[in-house]
Amino acid sequence: MKNLPAPVRNKAIEIANALLEEKNMNEGIAIATAISRAKDWAANRGKSTEPASGDSRSTDVKHHGADRYVIPDEKGWAVKQEGGHRKTHYDTKADAVKHARKEAKEDNAAVTIQRKDGRVQSRTSYNPHKHAPKQA
Repeated sequence: MKNLPAPVRNKAIEIANALLEEKNMNEGIAIATAISRAKDWAANRGKSTEPASGDSRSTDVKHHGADRYVIPDEKGWAVKQEGGHRKTHYDTKADAVKHARKEAKEDNAAVTIQRKDGRVQSRTSYNPHKHAPKQA
């Protein structure tokens, strides 16, 4: 709620308190419901539901790079970058996987490895914040 504009936040608190008092509702559900209703209330009155300052921060934003795909190729195996047309060719699948993983880790991306028949064998995402503590 701290990221809501003051009028919307105040209305959300008012609604949440009423829900908790009248309906003996679970606190988490009451808060989510109150925020949604307060935003509707604000929108119906032409009030902004976005924070006034542009410095709102999101803590779970991951800067995701272009994914890599290890694919069968007429020359053996290839690594293709998401959105790109160029492929890098390798003699063995192991070499292609090794290079794709290295590039994906550096780019905070994912690697999708295909089988010889083109079906997906595995997919691994390299998120550097995967084990970071959750924000309260």
